[in-house]
Amino acid sequence: MAIRRIIEPWLFVLPALVVYIFTVIIPIFWSFTFSLYEWNGIGDMKFVGIDNYMRMFRDNVFLTAFKNNLIFTGLGTVVQIVIGMIMAILLLSIRWFQNLIKVVYFIPCVISSMAICQIFSKMLSVNPEGVVNALLGAVGLDSLKAAFLSDPDLTLIIVTLVDAYKFCAIYMVIYYAAFISISKDIIEASIIDGCNGWKQYRYIRFPLIRGIVFITVVMLVSGTLKGFDVSYILTNGGPGASSELVSTYMYKVTFNSVNYGYGSAMAVFMVVECLLVVSLLRKLIAQADTED
Repeated sequence: MAIRRIIEPWLFVLPALVVYIFTVIIPIFWSFTFSLYEWNGIGDMKFVGIDNYMRMFRDNVFLTAFKNNLIFTGLGTVVQIVIGMIMAILLLSIRWFQNLIKVVYFIPCVISSMAICQIFSKMLSVNPEGVVNALLGAVGLDSLKAAFLSDPDLTLIIVTLVDAYKFCAIYMVIYYAAFISISKDIIEASIIDGCNGWKQYRYIRFPLIRGIVFITVVMLVSGTLKGFDVSYILTNGGPGASSELVSTYMYKVTFNSVNYGYGSAMAVFMVVECLLVVSLLRKLIAQADTED
């Protein structure tokens, strides 16, 4: 009986565990193995030890991509949490056409990244003139017209905001579900005590969904650290390396430059980076819960 109790849970976990091992664990070990070699995918593999890892920290493009990734993660996390929360609060206050508004808000999440990037590329274009530059001209702000996707000072911010636009509705849904799951008795009691409007969110609703917010922070940070599609499609990491991310640079090194060893070293770096950051976040969250 004791053995059965040990085996039964593993039988339920086994299918997902097998998929996870073959799609995540084994590829990580393969990448680590390749990262110790210099290899173009065709010829002989030359063992170089940790040279690929040492090369990363001497590579100015990689260092720029790493810095960009930190900005992309920090700004993207804040924007998506704030916008997602605002959208969820607005949904709570809307009484008419609520389901229609939910669908409209969620449309960017189900549209492909290629389509989203093409839309914003046309909107921000200079020749032919896009919607943004046309609107600036229409309101007399011709001096602000610019080739936004060619400006090294703006591209990373634009990439981050477009990525946030695509995914913030996911967090809207999560926060909205968390808000409506709060017991009506608690809300009614707070209203009787005179806790209305913003005070109700500050002292009642926000504290009660804090655990959900912590979870979404972990989701966002781990997701944005691996961000790829919007940067690659919208700007291809340019101009120069102004919007290059670690994942986009890894892709270019691996498949464009056909350097599987160096590209694998970057992939291992990304895995370790995500594990360390998520572990640190979980530790900070657990410490905050303990203090309360």
